[in-house]
Amino acid sequence: MSKPLPPLNSIRAFEVAARHTSFSRAAEEIGVTPGAISKQILALEDYIGVKLFERLPGGLTLTPAGYTVRSSVEPAFDLLSSAFTRYSRRSPRSNICRISTMASFAAQFFVPRLDKFKDEVPDIELEILTSQRLVDFSREEVDLTVRYGHGIWDDVVSTQLVKGQLVPVCSPVLLADIDESDRDDFIRNTRRIQIHSSDEWRAWSQLTQLDLTDSRRPFIIEDTLVAVEATLSGQGIALLPEVIARHNIENGNLTTFSDQRLPWNKTYFITHTPNANRNPVIRDVIAWITKEVATS
Repeated sequence: MSKPLPPLNSIRAFEVAARHTSFSRAAEEIGVTPGAISKQILALEDYIGVKLFERLPGGLTLTPAGYTVRSSVEPAFDLLSSAFTRYSRRSPRSNICRISTMASFAAQFFVPRLDKFKDEVPDIELEILTSQRLVDFSREEVDLTVRYGHGIWDDVVSTQLVKGQLVPVCSPVLLADIDESDRDDFIRNTRRIQIHSSDEWRAWSQLTQLDLTDSRRPFIIEDTLVAVEATLSGQGIALLPEVIARHNIENGNLTTFSDQRLPWNKTYFITHTPNANRNPVIRDVIAWITKEVATS
């Protein structure tokens, strides 16, 4: 027969206090008073028969026994945390759809369409998280993601949103006094904003047969959202994913400086777990995104 455990509240109070080496900060995390933490620690010390903390002039510190107990308790709480992170804190009938995507896609696609989404899908609330990293659906409370890449990721269903295509754009101000006959010289002499490490401009040069060898050195910006802002402010010309540039082209903030679009080997995909489509909320959001991309 296993030996009874000390009170779990006392163990929890000790774990938090040991992590912070402070009863006050432990109390803030748990939502109780420092006195309550102190009482729980005393109860645990009485139960196991050893002193766990020392109060020194420099502050609170663990005793040797305290360090030993902490080394045993922390992995147990880590295991419990891992066990429960896969379970949603939301009701299975929740009308919230949580989407993880890059800041550039969130800003250029979702934000301009939030009012339209509310009008067309009024019963669903969107929560948009921005991150460059891949989401672990088994551990994170995310319903679907919009990712940029080749569309090959393990353990998820991925559906291509748009074909891979980069569109040549710039601020209309840069083209204000440029005649069509001067367009090639404009492209050669205007600084190019380069986003993709594989150098999209080399590919575009080969496609258009426009020699850019002697042109100005490109302005390298790895973040797509920053590159969009630089293009909008007239810092140069850029080759942007069409779905990212679309809104600013439609409202006149960007214009194309060439009709030649560049086929690209990466594009945007919706990804989710194999069972996600069983949830009508997720299914409706995917349908709306897909429709909006196709009809805009």
